[in-house]
Amino acid sequence: MKKLFVIASLLFAGMAVNAQWYMGSQFDISAGQVRNDNGLKRTSEVSIGVYADIGKKLTDVWDLGVFYGGTVAFSKNHISNTKTESAHWHLSPYARYSFFQIGDFELLAKSSLTFEGTKTYNEIGLRLAPVLAYNLSERIVLQANLNMFNCGLVYNKVKKGNASTSFNLGGNSNNVANLGNFRIGFIYKL
Repeated sequence: MKKLFVIASLLFAGMAVNAQWYMGSQFDISAGQVRNDNGLKRTSEVSIGVYADIGKKLTDVWDLGVFYGGTVAFSKNHISNTKTESAHWHLSPYARYSFFQIGDFELLAKSSLTFEGTKTYNEIGLRLAPVLAYNLSERIVLQANLNMFNCGLVYNKVKKGNASTSFNLGGNSNNVANLGNFRIGFIYKL
C-alpha cells in the first residue's frame, strides 16, 4: 500500500511540474424591467457580477480548476416605491476532459461541484455540461458552456425553512444559443 501511495504521489508531482496554469474572468452587467398592462413600470432591476476562473492543465486531456465570485443585485418596485438589495456568492471546483479536437476547436466535458447561496438559501450541486473552446492564440482561449444539455443533482436549503433535492437530465434544442443569456468567456494561459 505504501509503494502504491509513493508511486501515485510521484506521478501526480510529475504531472504538476509539467502542468500549465490558466486564469480567466467573467464580468456581467444586466438590467431589466417589468411593465404592467398600461405600460407603466412595475419593477426594475440591475445586477453586477464578478467571477474568476483559475485552473491547471494536468495532461493533454485533463484539467482541474475553480470558478468563484459573486453577484450584487438592486431592484425597485415602482408601485410601492420600495428598494431591495441582494448578494449571491458562488464557488465551483471542476474537472474538465477534452474528448474532441479539430484544428483550433475543442469540445470538453465539464463536471463541477457547486456551492452557492444568498442570505436566505444555500445550495450544493453536482453538474455536468459540455464546453466549446476555440484557441485564438497560443495563450488566449475563448470558451462557452453549451446550453443544449443539462445534468445535475442539487440540494437546496432555505434558511429558516425546508430543504429540497432535485435531479435534472435533459436536452433542449431551443436553448443552444439564448442570446439574452449567452456568455463567451476567455482564459489566459500563463
